[in-house]
Amino acid sequence: MRKRERMMKDLEQDIREHIETETQDNITRGMSPDEAHYAAMRKFGNVSRVQEETRDVWSFVWLEQLWQDVRYGLRMLSKSPGFTAVAVLTLALGIGANTAIFSLVDGILLRPLPYTRADQIVHLSWQVKGNAIPNFTAAEFEFWRDHGSAFAAIAGTRDVANRELEFGTTTQWVKTLSVTDGFLEVLGVNPQLGRGFVREETWPNGTYGAILTDKLWRSIFGADAAIVGKQIVLDNQTYTVVGVLPSGYEFTEPADLLVSLHLGNSASDLGFNTDVIGRLKPGLSLSQAQTEMPLLAKEFLEQASGLEQGEGSIHLDSYQSWLGRDYRISLLMLLGAVGLLLLISCANVASLLLARANSRQKEISVRLALGASRGRLLRQFLVENFVLGITGGAIGLAGAMVVLHVFVSAIPWELPAVDHIALDSRVLLFTFCAGTGASIAFGFASFFQTRKLDLNTTLKDGRAITGAGNGRGRFLNMLVIGEVAVSLMLALGAGLLIQSFYNLHNETLGFNPEHLVLMETALAPGHSASTSNPWNMERQALNRISAIPGVQSAAIVSTAPLHGRGNLPVQRDGHPEDSIGGTEYRAISPDYFATMGIPVLRGRTFQESDFSSAAPIALINETLARDWWQDGSPIGDRIVVGKFRGQEIPQILESPREIIGVVADVKGMELDQPAPPMVYVPAPQAIGMKGSMDWVVRTGATAGIAPALQAAIRDNAPGQRVTDIEPVTQLISASVAQPNFEATLMGMFGGLALVLTLVGVYGVLSFQVGQRGHEIGIRMALGASRRNVSLLVIGKAAKLAAAGVVIGVGGAFGLTRLIANLLFEVKPTDPVIFALVAILVFAVALIAAYIPTRRAIGVDPLVALRYE
Repeated sequence: MRKRERMMKDLEQDIREHIETETQDNITRGMSPDEAHYAAMRKFGNVSRVQEETRDVWSFVWLEQLWQDVRYGLRMLSKSPGFTAVAVLTLALGIGANTAIFSLVDGILLRPLPYTRADQIVHLSWQVKGNAIPNFTAAEFEFWRDHGSAFAAIAGTRDVANRELEFGTTTQWVKTLSVTDGFLEVLGVNPQLGRGFVREETWPNGTYGAILTDKLWRSIFGADAAIVGKQIVLDNQTYTVVGVLPSGYEFTEPADLLVSLHLGNSASDLGFNTDVIGRLKPGLSLSQAQTEMPLLAKEFLEQASGLEQGEGSIHLDSYQSWLGRDYRISLLMLLGAVGLLLLISCANVASLLLARANSRQKEISVRLALGASRGRLLRQFLVENFVLGITGGAIGLAGAMVVLHVFVSAIPWELPAVDHIALDSRVLLFTFCAGTGASIAFGFASFFQTRKLDLNTTLKDGRAITGAGNGRGRFLNMLVIGEVAVSLMLALGAGLLIQSFYNLHNETLGFNPEHLVLMETALAPGHSASTSNPWNMERQALNRISAIPGVQSAAIVSTAPLHGRGNLPVQRDGHPEDSIGGTEYRAISPDYFATMGIPVLRGRTFQESDFSSAAPIALINETLARDWWQDGSPIGDRIVVGKFRGQEIPQILESPREIIGVVADVKGMELDQPAPPMVYVPAPQAIGMKGSMDWVVRTGATAGIAPALQAAIRDNAPGQRVTDIEPVTQLISASVAQPNFEATLMGMFGGLALVLTLVGVYGVLSFQVGQRGHEIGIRMALGASRRNVSLLVIGKAAKLAAAGVVIGVGGAFGLTRLIANLLFEVKPTDPVIFALVAILVFAVALIAAYIPTRRAIGVDPLVALRYE
């Protein structure tokens, strides 16, 4: 027997014994048994009330009442399955979308990086005239390292590179990340074996050191505990293993091992190629450290010479913020979009609940008349809506698990912490707060509708619906206006991003991508040691590729469009004022322009004889010709690669090259950026031409060509590795993947917002038409035509929609400016898109009025008046 039942039996027995004792006393006083019993009952009072008052002081009563409220709420919701389903699914849609996007934002932007005191790690960049230059030269890095008093540790890194690893009889391609000493100290990582790099291992002639990841150590070296001090070979260069990283170590750029970065006077050291991160000293905030940076930059620039001369300052960013710089705006935009979608969902559910509360006036009046307190009524509403909110949140959470997986797989960004994006306790807390917050808001909204309830009028009227007051009508109208306004803002954001993506997709490339295949190869140094320049080997491979059935033409280029960068300082010969420190430099084969479909605008292209001649020649693109020669002709003039503002850079200095032609502009690495200044040179004359090369092949059909291309490379040079083969159209798709992703998601959210708005406007108008059935009947009985009644309903919808459109346009003028950096060749206040979206949203609101309008004109005046 439960404790509650036992206590109730004890209470009943106590009451019964008390009454029996009083009855016996009355009999002793001379009363008859019946009189004695009734007298005892009158003296004791209402037994049920005493039982209730006694139960009220028991500690478990509130739990019992809560359970009663839950059961009652479930019964009431089950009696209206249509209402319950719409409300739950609407909430699930809003909460689920918010949960999925919040998981992305939390995992990428909010969750601390997996390093010790990650908040103390900063990224350094040049700040010149409001523009950020993310990387530094080697000389700059060394100056920050030696003179930056704000840093407990500082390190430089270079991009991940593919290298051939040899250890014993094992040969394997691995990814290496070049770093300086201090790298592990910046991250707060301690090797499980050995040590980190020391300063001597970064000197130009210093020893070559390597630090293995735990995964590589176990897979290739068999978890050899004595690996420290042993030697491995990377691209024919011997490295000494100095340490092994702990299990679970991860850096933002996945790599199999770290190698010591040697700093000297190479072309890479002279360019802006070194990424710099630092750890601030304990107790030093980011803002405090930033105050030192202008002085540090000024001190460097005062003693700098040559390429280092100029102006600017060092800017510090939280390393986590820096990693998220490329997608922070996009993620926050999506989070704001789903937040607005949740507002629309809540407005829809609120309008449904208000309509439902109106239909329950009779029930609520009876409960109040029987003595139910307002507090108990509020609790009942809160419990009912809590059931709705939690159910909607649970379904939304289940949907978010699926949607999040799809989002992560579809995200076009290279995320630094993609493995940490999951529905963890933080996300669950967010979902719970969203569900309960909506529940509380809905509960209070429903409760406030009962405050002005007239019990006498409601109980005397035999109907459950007695009419909505002016206050309730105004509130419902405000919900509709708000829905329309928010939907308009979402739809405008989607429209701008879709137009931006369309513009980007149709951007002029400068070449013909159709039936064009891109192949990238990497040749280990050991396989090309006998060749002073790989050009002879590549020419043989080109002949093999050209002989493949279906191949129309083939060519090589040091870096293909949209596939990377390769820049060097270039100066117009005799004109130091015409200098560009980062001119794109391309080594090509004779058929490159014909294969790519790049037109020669002036002069001539390269010929076979140019590739055996020592005469230094070059072609330039239209942008460079326009910058330096304006309306004049550059043909016959000369440029010097490796010279900048009159200063020669011996490591990369070339003899002056004669310009023999001008070709059309071709995109560089970014599709959304103008074509950069570009210089083309014959492949045999290229500076430091290595085995890594891009191949472009024009074919009749790109499908099925990959095995033949791989075989041609393998047969020509067994040591050469094909690292990538893809149609150029696929490369272009990848370059527009981010704006495509943003436009698609925003389009989905905008479409869902319009659908929810249509449902919301329809629901409110249907409710109001039902409330005004008597009025409409009178109007029609007095001679109002169906047209007049239709205009009554449509006019109502038009007024609400117009107000929402005006408010939405006003809000959008401010909000769309926040996504200006995501747009391409479209203004954030584009008048055409604003007008089209406003018309669309207005039309959706009028469409939503169609069914309520038909219901209104179908009212029978006799039926409507019969209630009176």
